[in-house]
Amino acid sequence: MTTPAKPLMPAAPASEHAASFQETAYRTSRSLPAESAKPAALVTRSGVVDRATRAARVAAVEAPAGTSELPSLLDQVHAVIALKDQPVLRNLLITQCYYELSAELVKLLGGRNAHWCTFATWASKTAGRFIRNEEVPAVLRRLIVSGEDERESFLPRFSFTRLRGQGESERESSPRISALDPLTPWWGHGLGLMDVPERILSELSSDIALGNLKVFEELGPLFARMIQLYRACPRPGEAQLEALIEGLQPGPSPDGGQGLLRSAMAHYHAAMLTEDRDKQAELILLANARVGLHEQVRLQPYIARALNGPIRCMIETVGAPGRRLPEALRSMVQDKLDKVQALWRLAATKEMMTMRLPDELLELGHDLPAPPGSPLHCLELATIEDRELYELLREYDAHDHTTTGCGAEDWASLSERMSYILELFRSRQCCPKLLDRPFNRDQHVEILAWRVPMPIHGDL
Repeated sequence: MTTPAKPLMPAAPASEHAASFQETAYRTSRSLPAESAKPAALVTRSGVVDRATRAARVAAVEAPAGTSELPSLLDQVHAVIALKDQPVLRNLLITQCYYELSAELVKLLGGRNAHWCTFATWASKTAGRFIRNEEVPAVLRRLIVSGEDERESFLPRFSFTRLRGQGESERESSPRISALDPLTPWWGHGLGLMDVPERILSELSSDIALGNLKVFEELGPLFARMIQLYRACPRPGEAQLEALIEGLQPGPSPDGGQGLLRSAMAHYHAAMLTEDRDKQAELILLANARVGLHEQVRLQPYIARALNGPIRCMIETVGAPGRRLPEALRSMVQDKLDKVQALWRLAATKEMMTMRLPDELLELGHDLPAPPGSPLHCLELATIEDRELYELLREYDAHDHTTTGCGAEDWASLSERMSYILELFRSRQCCPKLLDRPFNRDQHVEILAWRVPMPIHGDL
């Protein structure tokens, strides 16, 4: 870490953009609702997940009149954003848009490095499995409704010792999931607890779909606009950059600002102008990191709400009127809620949080492996010369030559998420497989026709 690079524009430390997002700001209330509280409506999985019949429930939506061949990526992005009441189809279209944006931006950036839209393609495709409730049900049901012996064989005792960083004390092993045991004897005895998994799945699907849309609404048009401005300009100048960032608001992301995005666009711009491959790779990684941090700040409430969903649904269910919950049990449940919530978030991170790339399945609660058949970092990113990039990576413990300890314990923690994401960006930036199409030929045809592919077209 030798020669500090001159900043492209003043940039506040990443901590300024993330510091105000404390964990407690998004934790669900753990107090049981009053008996007079109105119960939330239950929504069954059959209305969301059944792939064999979902085409009958998800009406085939034709592209808006006159846009069967959209004249530009920007128009396509806006058309997808405008799609309402079709979260499954919209997610597929978002994923396809990210891929098309990625393909164009890779050309602009020299063809060697993946950028944020490349990673977003696969993150959005993974989100689709949660939106369609294909990823969660088996794990969720076994954690909630199984007996203690089955749970303990399925979910071993947690032991989360961070191996990275100096002066970090070893954490004690967390208790087993048996904190749920007080509820077991009353399961199905007029408490409606068998409906809890269905409510959880519905809310989880909704939260992830909203987060998927939230990020695309902000970043999809920005990258489409970048392509529009830069594609016809062999060597872009300050005029293109100024036009690109003109509508981005200064200030930290938690306050509604877009300072991180302004900085990221300047780094992408500089990467287009340099012929030094090492410098270009570092500039792209720095831009990817700043967009990623902004994105994760925006997603924080959706991710925290989704991971807290099971406990929130359980509280609302056992506290709803007509449940006749014995006072002794009510007190016991109240005492256990803190423990159950902590255990659930740990369990969800370790057992359910994954990311599917073209040639690997990453478990976000475990350390990130090297790319298949490749070293952990490509030659251009094996060492980090840019001081701004190095400081950002160090802030999230992603600056060294190992990913040991980067697996998140709690995916609702912004800092733990960013540690993993920055390691992912750095280790996979030069992986050509990430540039693959996210859907096969038959699926692609259906999605471009604004239809959800049927199972006969292959696994989404």
